[in-house]
Amino acid sequence: MSLDYYQRHATELATRYLQVSARAVHGDWLTLLEPWLLAAPRRLLDVGAGSGRDAAFLAGLHQGHCVVAAEPCQALALQGQCHTREAAVAWVSDAMPALSGVTGTFDLILLSAVWMHLPPESRPLALARLHELLSPDGYLVLSLRLVVSEQEMRERAMYPVAADEVEQLALGEGMTLLHVSEPQGDALARTGLSWQSLILGGEHARLP
Repeated sequence: MSLDYYQRHATELATRYLQVSARAVHGDWLTLLEPWLLAAPRRLLDVGAGSGRDAAFLAGLHQGHCVVAAEPCQALALQGQCHTREAAVAWVSDAMPALSGVTGTFDLILLSAVWMHLPPESRPLALARLHELLSPDGYLVLSLRLVVSEQEMRERAMYPVAADEVEQLALGEGMTLLHVSEPQGDALARTGLSWQSLILGGEHARLP
């Protein structure tokens, strides 16, 4: 991942991300998992937490939730820490594929607009690590950016992604693909962008 781009544009990017609500971005998978998130305290991990928008939202769904926010870009993490200062969110400077600073297991792991930053050769290792961190009945949620321009590949170290690639990696890990959304437009109304959300489950996971 090109941290330099995100270091230089952290304030601008955080402001943009906070213009739209987490619910507007994640409505598809939230429809399926929000009742479960509201029902009991959960341990949650937001990988590539950026502005802190999603971490703050998740923490606010239940008084007992504990959210770990992992973010490798220091400038963005400072923005996120400011946004989540009133929430039950612990920040860790960490990145995939290793996530070596994250410990324990989690009931839900969120990767929102992160997977495309991983080179294809790093993805099997990343998913194996995420599997280690996921409880057997937990959920791994990914939002996939389906369109990446050549300029973004260069400037922001992005790579093409596809749901079936993630599914094959998940099957190899003994995980289950529980849900794939239809491609959806960009919540920030950026033209030419579309997204797809996936829910992967641990060995014993079923949709609520």
